[in-house]
Amino acid sequence: MKLFARPKCFSEAIALVTNLSCFLGLRIFEYPRGHPRPILSLIYFLFMFGIYYSGSRIIEEKYYLNIRLMKLEYVLYKILRYVHVMSVILNMLLGWWYTNKFRASHKKIFKIDETLRQLGLSENYNSIYFMTIGMITVWITGSFILSIVAFIHLRIRTNICTAVYIILCSMYPLTVNSINIFEFYLFVRCLQIKFELINRFLCENLINLSRNKIKLNIFELKEYAKIMDVEQQKHIFFSTMIFRRLHLELCKVSKIVCTILGVQVAWEIVAIIMHLSGASYNLFIRYIMYQYKVKGVPAQTALTLSMSLLSIFKIVFVCRICKNAANEGNKTIEIIHAIYGCNTDTDMQEEIQQFGIQILQSPVTFSVFGLTLDNRILTMILKSVTIYVVIMVQMSITLESDNAVQDTQF
Repeated sequence: MKLFARPKCFSEAIALVTNLSCFLGLRIFEYPRGHPRPILSLIYFLFMFGIYYSGSRIIEEKYYLNIRLMKLEYVLYKILRYVHVMSVILNMLLGWWYTNKFRASHKKIFKIDETLRQLGLSENYNSIYFMTIGMITVWITGSFILSIVAFIHLRIRTNICTAVYIILCSMYPLTVNSINIFEFYLFVRCLQIKFELINRFLCENLINLSRNKIKLNIFELKEYAKIMDVEQQKHIFFSTMIFRRLHLELCKVSKIVCTILGVQVAWEIVAIIMHLSGASYNLFIRYIMYQYKVKGVPAQTALTLSMSLLSIFKIVFVCRICKNAANEGNKTIEIIHAIYGCNTDTDMQEEIQQFGIQILQSPVTFSVFGLTLDNRILTMILKSVTIYVVIMVQMSITLESDNAVQDTQF
């Protein structure tokens, strides 16, 4: 596929993200194309993880060796380090394990596209394609800026080579977690576009029915059903029947996506809560307790705030698209009930009734471990962070006032 050429399917639209995932060790790569190499991919991702893990150990030994920390800070740094390591290995293992389901979901979406094209509804993936290009460009630019800020801060305590190694090892887990979140967003966005196509088609049929009814000046549904063209009724009936099956397939795809990426998203929510709590506590330490003793406070503050804003942006990014896609998918039932009142054909009534029951029994939702992804997630995160920060501050004051326990070093 040529760069900036119009993608023909969803897999082509997100090819850049897929290739980047393979490069990071999150997917089974194919060489040559169409021939997956699971064993070589497993060896490759273990090699990538080994480099990252050894780098994280070096960071702990060289960078934090001579930094005096508060007692609670020591525990938090240890916990966050293990959280990052677990996050990377979890994303790698799940990505490798669910690669076949990823391909199956791509095939399902391709078949849905073929059916939509036969009905005269063409899918345009340009928006998703250029979004991937834009987001990757923004990510590279943002990572470069953050790396410069981090390098300025790290040069205070270490040499150039160690500073660069620390930055690379720190950016790797951040990139791994972010690309999974972005891939989840792209799948949900694709489903939202398809729900919009279905609703638009049904709305157009409803508008056409209403216009014909006004032109005929008929107020009784029975008389209107006799006059209305039989072929048009058949067309609407079969279209509704096809869209009911398409809607069901889209719901199945949404469940597959929540299965293959749900653990990563849930883990990322937990990691964001821990990161925001640690960042807030860190700023409290720097500005309230040790404001005159810590070097490079502005650089630390800029880096901490940037990472915190990035975490908040990621969760808002995902929850908003999930809410919009779910609303669009469940909106179909309103259109169905409107059509149900405009047609008295028995078969049509039964088909529309089955469509409505299907949506009521299996509504479109995006959830991970029973946690629905919508705007309430952000409120839950902020509440949790506030509670944890208050607890940590109280614990820190208590521990620091205990003279029997000395400051701890890494």
